[in-house]
Amino acid sequence: MANFATETEVRDKFQLTDTTVTPTALITTSIDDAHEEILRFLDPVYDVPSPEAAQVSGEVLLAGAHALRSLASKDAAEQKHVSVGGSRVDSGKRFDVLMAMAASAEERAWQTLELFLLDRASRQVADVTKTTSILGEE
Repeated sequence: MANFATETEVRDKFQLTDTTVTPTALITTSIDDAHEEILRFLDPVYDVPSPEAAQVSGEVLLAGAHALRSLASKDAAEQKHVSVGGSRVDSGKRFDVLMAMAASAEERAWQTLELFLLDRASRQVADVTKTTSILGEE
């Protein structure tokens, strides 16, 4: 099945107009990754040649989240640490902002796509269990 989103839609939604910073390859790879992720959970009933507007919107949001995380990774790898007079000069909050934007976009994407999915894997890293006694405690 073809991708739901286009490069133009992702660029427009996230204002990623600078093709030097966000080359076509980054955007198309982000769309491909988002589409593959969606297909794992997509209800076969909605696996049709003409997706609904909400499916397109969800994939645009998810692809944007992937692109923003890639930009954050690049920013983290390229940060230069500068010290002036023994004090470290902060490089800014760009990484944190990009990651927060990506998380927000991903959350909105899955909310938008919820109607079209069979089930989605939990992103919960840990689960709370019932408390039990440990060796001699009562």
